[in-house]
Amino acid sequence: MHKKFISNLGFLILLNVIIKPIYILGIDAQVQNRVGEEEYGLYFAILNLSFIFNILIDLGINHFNNRSISRDERRLSSHFSKLLSLKALFAIGYSLLTVLIGVALGYAEKAPEMLALLVANQVMVSFILFVRSNLTATQLFVRDSIVSVLDRALLILICGGLLYGQLTNGEFKIEWFVYVQTLAYFITLVLALAFLFPKTKRLRFEFDRRFARLIVLNSLPYALFILMGSLYNRLDGVMLENLLPNGTFEAGIYAQGFRYYEAAGMFAHLFPVMLMPIFARMLKEKEDFTPILRMATRLLVGGSILLAVYFLFFSHEVLSWIYVSVSESSARSFSAMMFGFVGLTMFYTYGTLLTANANLKVLNTIAGISLGVNVVFNFVLIPMYGAFGAALATLVTQLTAGIAQWVVAHRKFQLQLDKVLWRQIVLFALGFPFLAWGAKSFLESTTIGALVAALCGLVLFGLSGAIRPKKLVELIKSKE
Repeated sequence: MHKKFISNLGFLILLNVIIKPIYILGIDAQVQNRVGEEEYGLYFAILNLSFIFNILIDLGINHFNNRSISRDERRLSSHFSKLLSLKALFAIGYSLLTVLIGVALGYAEKAPEMLALLVANQVMVSFILFVRSNLTATQLFVRDSIVSVLDRALLILICGGLLYGQLTNGEFKIEWFVYVQTLAYFITLVLALAFLFPKTKRLRFEFDRRFARLIVLNSLPYALFILMGSLYNRLDGVMLENLLPNGTFEAGIYAQGFRYYEAAGMFAHLFPVMLMPIFARMLKEKEDFTPILRMATRLLVGGSILLAVYFLFFSHEVLSWIYVSVSESSARSFSAMMFGFVGLTMFYTYGTLLTANANLKVLNTIAGISLGVNVVFNFVLIPMYGAFGAALATLVTQLTAGIAQWVVAHRKFQLQLDKVLWRQIVLFALGFPFLAWGAKSFLESTTIGALVAALCGLVLFGLSGAIRPKKLVELIKSKE
């Protein structure tokens, strides 16, 4: 089982490492270069709106399903149709709510087709994740890995032809990007269902009111937590577009840095996926989880500080590698956002520990406070600073949430402050800025300076004790 899990986890990570950076930097960013900040900014705002309420399509169904089918695969045939029917009802509710909000914000007038398709895309993504929860629960790991990247692979192939080929004589429209997404998600969903069909043997709608009520009541605290997190992570783009006269342009500026922020989050999110079941099992069996917690803190929090400091000095250079037009505002926004990423990684460590311990009440309280902080700061800072103001709101929000979860976890589990760990992180955080500043100031080529600074940062990060390969292998093996 160890060997099977590790090999499939490695296959999943390999696919994600290859496919997702190519999509984010080679396709998504180039679409923005082609259509410009105004058009992409409108798409970015509507996309964020479609993301905010997508938890309403799920309400914890995937989490329940994965846990239930993992324990007894025979439940798949009876549960699948009931859960599918429930998700269909939730999808209708989500679609109506999101479209109504879109109409109120004027998106139905500006881009009605885009609004409808992006909402439909979120519905398909949610159903793909639902099918994937069944694939992983039945240990069809290779098929799940293929499904996890198929939509992005199709987008790379089709959009790559449109962007880099001679099919359109250099023309590209943002609507084409949305059309291709819809096609890619549809094909992925059909293939995912085909992969699962030998296990289910049937596909029909079967609504069970008692069954639905049980799931909703048990999942509401978790769903509320995810909803508030989605709100304070995705409101920025929507508020930018609506609070400023040139809102679509500022949203496009913000999207340049957010793309890197999101990419970093995708890879960091691989850790809580592994940590959640490990913490849950250790807490149940009353094992000492602090060594794994320390290792995760070193890698995630220490790694996020490395990225934040690096992009403080080289944000403009890094953005210029993939964007045609980079302004001082986009570089400053990107830098601020990445310091907020430090708070996000604290959630991925200490928030995951609290989630595994079912401390959803305190997590919802923190999320509610963070959401309030985010809305207030956005209302104040966006009119003053535009995209940079939204990035500052993200920084304050994520650090507020991350530090609060760190404090609560230490109190709830009576954790002793690891002075060695935090001394290493602080020394690294103080030492790396001098190296980055020196590389930028004394090397003539900014590109060489950026590469030298990155190398120095990684070396210093390793010397600080953050990278411990043996501990990482132990983490992966303990997943069984």
